[in-house]
Amino acid sequence: MINSKFHHVAKGVCMGLLAITSLSSYAIENGQHDYMHHNVGAIGFYIDGPADPFSLCSGFVISDRAFVTAAHCIIFVEGFAQSWAVTLEPGTPENPISLTGIFTGVNVLDFPIIVETIDAIAVHLHPDFDPGSMTFDVAVFEFPPGTFKVRPVRLAEPYYLDKLDIQGVLYLRPVGLVGYGMIAETNEGYVVPGYRNRGFSKVSGINDDQLFLAPTGVFDSTTLPGDSGSPQFISGRAVSLTGIVDMQRLDIPEVLDFLAPFIE
Repeated sequence: MINSKFHHVAKGVCMGLLAITSLSSYAIENGQHDYMHHNVGAIGFYIDGPADPFSLCSGFVISDRAFVTAAHCIIFVEGFAQSWAVTLEPGTPENPISLTGIFTGVNVLDFPIIVETIDAIAVHLHPDFDPGSMTFDVAVFEFPPGTFKVRPVRLAEPYYLDKLDIQGVLYLRPVGLVGYGMIAETNEGYVVPGYRNRGFSKVSGINDDQLFLAPTGVFDSTTLPGDSGSPQFISGRAVSLTGIVDMQRLDIPEVLDFLAPFIE
């Protein structure tokens, strides 16, 4: 039984997560266990003392001291989360990074991260992030210099997606997906695998702020929490990250300018 404080936290977090599951969005489903993307990780939040952090979202390394995720992941536990942590461990079905099971919408505290994590020293939301429209849905966790020893994710250059669109080679272009989200829906709830997955989709379009993906056999248009903040790749470049409804573009100047100080 969880104590009253944990029950209050769980209720608040789950209200946010249940709000997501009522929307049409994207998550990796029917994907494959991923051991290749060493610069994609999972984030967790602490609510009390030295206990293990609770698994929440995905994200990726952009420098030796910075890790990017979705801003909405932060606001869902705002007021509850005392601090944040990240792990780059991929996990396996036999050795998951977090406790596994079925997420029912009311048991978010059942999935603590059980591998070694790195504590963030600060979190920064995009200054223009709008919780209503979910525009500029980007955040950065800051760490001491030299924390991450992996090759950072390569960000797409400004207007990369627009250039592909103008060239007529964007529509239905393959997009790589990598994240730690839930992988399937059952009658009881959503399956929490506890390891990193990868899959593929195709582009169906863009607008000024978002990338739209066409559901395929490995990318289902059903919201499965946990992939939020995870990157999408085209030709090795991270072009977007998983938002609530669609993908937040990373190749627009407003986002690249926000991330630039954490890369320098």
